[in-house]
Amino acid sequence: MEILSQIQHYGFWFLVVLTVLVFIHELGHFAVARLCGVRVEVFSIGFGPELFGWTDRTGTRWKFSWLPLGGYVRMFGQDENVIEGEAARPMGEAERAVSFKDKHVAQRMAIVAAGPAANFLFAVVVLALVYGFAGKPFIDPVVGVVTQGTAAADAGLQTRDRILALNGSPVAEFGDIDRIVQLNLDQPLAISIDRAGKQIDLTAHPKVVPTKDLFGNSVKMTELGIAPHLEAVIGEVVAGSAADKAGLQPGDRILVLNGTPVSDFGQVVATVRESVEKPIAMTVDRAGKELQLTASPVIVETKDATGKTVKIPRLGIAAEAPESRIKVGPVGATLAAGHEVYNQSAVMLTGLWQMITGARSSEDIGGVLRIAKMTGDVAQIGTVSLILFSVMLSINLGLINLFPVPMLDGGHLVYYAVEAVRGKPLGQKVQEFGLKVGLALVLSLMLFATWNDLVYLKVVDFVKSLFT
Repeated sequence: MEILSQIQHYGFWFLVVLTVLVFIHELGHFAVARLCGVRVEVFSIGFGPELFGWTDRTGTRWKFSWLPLGGYVRMFGQDENVIEGEAARPMGEAERAVSFKDKHVAQRMAIVAAGPAANFLFAVVVLALVYGFAGKPFIDPVVGVVTQGTAAADAGLQTRDRILALNGSPVAEFGDIDRIVQLNLDQPLAISIDRAGKQIDLTAHPKVVPTKDLFGNSVKMTELGIAPHLEAVIGEVVAGSAADKAGLQPGDRILVLNGTPVSDFGQVVATVRESVEKPIAMTVDRAGKELQLTASPVIVETKDATGKTVKIPRLGIAAEAPESRIKVGPVGATLAAGHEVYNQSAVMLTGLWQMITGARSSEDIGGVLRIAKMTGDVAQIGTVSLILFSVMLSINLGLINLFPVPMLDGGHLVYYAVEAVRGKPLGQKVQEFGLKVGLALVLSLMLFATWNDLVYLKVVDFVKSLFT
């Protein structure tokens, strides 16, 4: 019953998000087609037999179909220059005026490109609204924690260092560090920092290591080994932990640990790690009142980045979120949203290129099952997180559809670009061959992604266990 409940949860939220994104994509095609004077016959969410629908006053049939994994817009004259259902009768002048194939090649390119463009526009608009109303998230690019044994520690990074640039790219916020590091696979990383007013250049060698994401899923990430500067304020206390037993509460500001003044949460982490099982005397500020408390960290076993079992002291607290929000106006919010969409697109394309060249494992290619699980996981966090995740998927959908593969929008754009240069379309046989190749590529990628999903979700391991 629990498995059925999880399937319903993940399936429901995945279909909600997918339906919205498909609608946005197809609405782009629809809107520009109508703007160019093309008659749209069908606007479908899903494929296969119709579940329900209606016909508007212009003759477009809006419908939901039984397989809700995509959608399409069918335009008059898109496939054949004859009247559907009639024996090869040529179109009349009035019919050619609303036929897709009889439009200028530039108009057809605009109609095809409008789908991916709508996905990018959706991402920009949503992010701009979030930034405009809630403020733009910002984390200062100042090092708060340097994990021992990592690339950052080996390079000589220290707490309070301000990251100025990575590989020559300026760093304005901590998110820039994460983005650049994830694209730097097993390559030297040139780091420019400001340390007490003096600029210093260092070189780090981040490694790809297995780790866990927010939801406990196994992922491979490039690790530099730093965390942002955090105020020494407790954001969470784990129930039943050493901190809970000592009387620590969320909102407490840690002032002193074992007689040493504390100005950063990283100092708290370092002190706990060095304590083994020794009690820690601490002074905390709680609503303006100083309290003297004593906590005894407990030893827990966990896995390090290589999968080796290690024992570490744990107090049972988490820092208050380091993220602040900057107020921006409509123009600033729109520009920031556009910049973020550009960055996310660059990350996705660079990651794909790294897979093609073999620099990154193709295990990262996920399909419908993995996306469905991620959607359900994010939905559990909250509405805003789900909206932001939908923005990322919308960017992804726009990029994928622009790939120059027949069957996809990008493939059609290639055909039309060749037509614009040649002055006439490619031959019918060439186009049909391209569609077959495109179909084979898309189906192969879907099968490969589905296999990755089954491995990622441990379905393959489960099936194997049934025969061992």
